[in-house]
Amino acid sequence: MTTDQSTSPPQSPPETRERGQRAAAALAADLGLGTVVPQVISDRGSLMLRLPGTGLVARVSTHTLAQRRDPGWWVRQEVEVGRLAHRAGAPVVPPAEDAGPHEVDGLWISLWTDQGSAEVRATPEESAAALAAWHRALAGAGQHLPVMTMAHQVITEPLEYAARLGHLDAATHAALAREHEEALVGIEGLGTEQVLLHGDAHRGNLLQDTEGVWRWSDLEESCRGPVEWDLAVLGSTPTEEIGRAALTAYCRITGRDVPTREELAPWLRLRTLEGTAWLIGCAVTFPERYAVPARTYTDQILGR
Repeated sequence: MTTDQSTSPPQSPPETRERGQRAAAALAADLGLGTVVPQVISDRGSLMLRLPGTGLVARVSTHTLAQRRDPGWWVRQEVEVGRLAHRAGAPVVPPAEDAGPHEVDGLWISLWTDQGSAEVRATPEESAAALAAWHRALAGAGQHLPVMTMAHQVITEPLEYAARLGHLDAATHAALAREHEEALVGIEGLGTEQVLLHGDAHRGNLLQDTEGVWRWSDLEESCRGPVEWDLAVLGSTPTEEIGRAALTAYCRITGRDVPTREELAPWLRLRTLEGTAWLIGCAVTFPERYAVPARTYTDQILGR
């Protein structure tokens, strides 16, 4: 991967949001979709924009993009997995015909089919069924994809980025790097079958289409790896109770034994570090939302 990260001061969140909206509007015009006024669906690590009248949603990589050495690579990966999953019949939000990725004004944008505005969340059973369907449809797929990116680059890159811009002191960076090394050692030799992982398989990444089908979105961390990674994420999010119910339902559907908390602990150690690294990276460009949780989780990991 190339190194595209900048050391220049980041834009404020409102400036980043406005820049993303302008880029999405310009892209719509370039693609012959007419004059579009993008509507903000959410503004977190990425900016999600509805493009009214087109049937499309634009995913603009913003705060997460800033952490990446080669942001375009990650967006290409996401689109590639989306196309692969859609062809296989997996429950995925279909990429647009011209999904991209597209680079506009230094931002990377992918386009996806608009699933509507239903303000509902999947139940544990629905989340479990969607993940089981994903794994079943994609059994053996994506053999060319990288392995466990979320346990490697997704951790190292935001920490290096925050340290380079002076938002992470050298001692804390070194301590988190040691935790990373130990957590990777902790999963060596573990895991059962390798699958095409969703990578971030929690109900917040499920969208219900107009026919009531729950479809996976946010595929940036999809890659090959042991199924235990997806099970650890499913079984711990958004709360322990809801996660455990979803994990139990998944195992009932697939005929697996329900993993114990101890069996999932090595994977959850890495997952916690991954989430913390992402928060640290996002805190550089979006401190209002991410600085406090980044500090809280860092202190918890390092026992402060």
